[in-house]
Amino acid sequence: MFARDKRLVRGILLAGLMWRTACATAGVNVLTYHNDKARTGLNTNETVLTPANVSSANFGRLFTHPVDSGVYAQPLVVTSVTIPGKGVHDVVYVATEHDSVYAFDANTSSGGTRPLWQVSFINPAAGITTLSFNDVGCYDVWPEIGITSTPVIDAASQTLYVEARTKEVTADGTAYYHRLHALDLATGAEKFGGPAVVQASAAGTGDGNDGIGHVPFSPLRQMNRAALLLNNGVVYMGFASLCDNDPYHGWLIGLARRRSRSAMCST
Repeated sequence: MFARDKRLVRGILLAGLMWRTACATAGVNVLTYHNDKARTGLNTNETVLTPANVSSANFGRLFTHPVDSGVYAQPLVVTSVTIPGKGVHDVVYVATEHDSVYAFDANTSSGGTRPLWQVSFINPAAGITTLSFNDVGCYDVWPEIGITSTPVIDAASQTLYVEARTKEVTADGTAYYHRLHALDLATGAEKFGGPAVVQASAAGTGDGNDGIGHVPFSPLRQMNRAALLLNNGVVYMGFASLCDNDPYHGWLIGLARRRSRSAMCST
């Protein structure tokens, strides 16, 4: 099962690499899931790929890059990114279930398997890890759960927004978190005072309520699978569940940057 997942990971990355080779000269970015807010999947600027040239005779695998876990999120692409000390690159961004984000050159493997940069949101030595299928009692995402939804990129601020899950064990017990990270496209550095912890509560007496009229967001039970959406400066995240394990609810949560203090806040 895991071996098949690893091959799927590489196949997803290769598809992105081949696409960029074909259309990098057109300067087409892929900033969100399926190219636009309507999720059409269309590249309306395509001028190179045709049914005639996309064939086994002249279209195929170019190279591969290994990553550290399964990839459920769609890779995204930004052209002409200046990477400090490494020049200008068309970059493909890949997020994994091991809570890693990679930036690879989209057009060449001359740098070997090394990414332009890589960041990780876990620290096992400090008790910060991804979740396992045992934690959630579900095999929908296996064997670990970290970054599942497709990130979104704000080209204007050169920021990649990505939602990551962690399990954190301390002397006080075990806690689970969803966080929205804002990463610099050129370096992977955290921006805007982030990350922001995803928290919410709604009035109600539904499943999982606190007994005093509120239904809190459960960071263990809630699952962000839908791709992130950026609209009018707000990053929207949709949550449901893994395997319909109670208690869970449908949540739509938006986070926006509070410009006066360069921090992210809920809306």
